[in-house]
Amino acid sequence: MKFRALAVLLVLVCCALVGCKTIEPANSMLKDMQEWTTPEPLDRLSPVHEQPRAKAAMVQWVEQYLKHEYRVIGQRFVLTQPGFTAGASIGSKAHQFATQNLGGTMKIEGWYDDDNYRIFLWAFGDSSPRYVAFVWANDFLPDTRERRMVGYLELEPAAKN
Repeated sequence: MKFRALAVLLVLVCCALVGCKTIEPANSMLKDMQEWTTPEPLDRLSPVHEQPRAKAAMVQWVEQYLKHEYRVIGQRFVLTQPGFTAGASIGSKAHQFATQNLGGTMKIEGWYDDDNYRIFLWAFGDSSPRYVAFVWANDFLPDTRERRMVGYLELEPAAKN
């Protein structure tokens, strides 16, 4: 009897460990959009520990730009290839993916509104919509061989107090 309980526990632990490594999260929208818009190898996914100040600044700017009506709940960042300057082309790809592939509706096109960032925001669904933003930094990041940061952010409406 003790052996059975131990075996079941061992199987559950193994499944949990394997699941943590191999199962994609249910929400792969940010990953799918990023892979469509800024594919590797020239562009590369930015690990969590890389450029933390720049990432935090982008998230803060997005929430401030949207008048704190939304808050960021998911994020994925990419560094573009060195010297990349064609932000409009990746913005166009992001828009195409969001509208044609995912059925999103453009809510905000802040492509010319700010000197530091450009933003697109789409809504997906009707009854309880999901929101995804594509954000492109205009300036090159320091110590990156002239790479720019692109953010793929999932947002939700901020709770009203």
